Amino acid sequence: MVKIIISSVLAVLSLASTVTATTYAQFCNDQHCTDSCGISVSVDNPGCLQEYGRGSIKFHGTNFVDSNLIYSPDDHCSCQSHCQRVVNDLDTAIEACTPLTGPSSSSFRFVSDQACDPDNC
Repeated sequence: MVKIIISSVLAVLSLASTVTATTYAQFCNDQHCTDSCGISVSVDNPGCLQEYGRGSIKFHGTNFVDSNLIYSPDDHCSCQSHCQRVVNDLDTAIEACTPLTGPSSSSFRFVSDQACDPDNC
């Protein structure tokens, strides 16, 4: 009986350690996260996002980790024209709105848990 209980507890613990929460972001047209916010994207995904003309990002979810937003002047994230810290561990609250402070850009990508590289455009 004890062996079965221990096995069950270990199985539950192994499942709990694989569950990961994440932070999601929505790009919005205005500086206050109220106008035409787009679909939610995970900040854990480093893919290129074409979000020309956006003014802010609305964050929601859990497990906020250090994240930076890389700005690029073209549609393909081919270079970095600006890097903005957008999530700072748990300092960014659920449903937080962050204005985009960098230059007007056509595409963006998130990088997590690392410092910004120098601009290279």
